[in-house]
Amino acid sequence: MTAIQLGTMKTGFLSLITHPQHPDLVRVRIDDDLPALKPQDDGSQIRYLARFMDGEAGMMHVHNAMHTALVDLDNRIYRKPLTKMIACVEAEDLDHERIWIDPAIPANDVSQIETLVRQRRAAHRRIDRIWQAVGFLGLLLLLLTSLKL
Repeated sequence: MTAIQLGTMKTGFLSLITHPQHPDLVRVRIDDDLPALKPQDDGSQIRYLARFMDGEAGMMHVHNAMHTALVDLDNRIYRKPLTKMIACVEAEDLDHERIWIDPAIPANDVSQIETLVRQRRAAHRRIDRIWQAVGFLGLLLLLLTSLKL
């Protein structure tokens, strides 16, 4: 597969990569083309892969959600459990789809990912409702002040 150019958006493949010598670190990478899923010479391997309609926006959203766990900005390495990183990507509202998840991830971790995704989406909905309420109150205040002329 190759990247598709849509206006200013460019599809991208977002990978979550781990290394056996650093189990608590996850590297996030964005590629224009579908990356090979085989382990690399250095021992690192892709554990999760998603395609975003706007790859750079997908990368930005993941970074914004996980910025407190950032270890190395240049290499986009985060100190977060893989399950939480996958849930972060899965819960994003941006147009994306899961391409692959490592079958070696234990079933209880996969169910934990699903739980974390539900929790993150619920938190996003709560925040959206709060901002909608703030906007509604702002409009109401504007209307009331305009009526007092």
